[in-house]
Amino acid sequence: MTELQEMFLFCTFIYYLFKGSVFVVLYVALVIVEKHARLRQEQIRKMLREKRAEEQVKWKVAYDLLEKQKNIPTTKPLSLSQLVNNPNSFTAYSNTKTA
Repeated sequence: MTELQEMFLFCTFIYYLFKGSVFVVLYVALVIVEKHARLRQEQIRKMLREKRAEEQVKWKVAYDLLEKQKNIPTTKPLSLSQLVNNPNSFTAYSNTKTA
């Protein structure tokens, strides 16, 4: 091998060594950052659970009223046939012609 080829192989080796070490360093940094992020996320979830529990106690009356309101059945609109046959409906008399 010529001296130039040896130099090229050495530089290539150094390049891949540098590239691999950068990959390992970035991977380790990512693992550390992810660990801290997961801990922070768990702290935030815990804080929100506690806040929600306090709000439940604070607004218990309002939440009870909301649950009662959800349990009241709502009326559904009448179907077309019910509207046409209903004497109290405007639609029932809309097709009649007066003299």
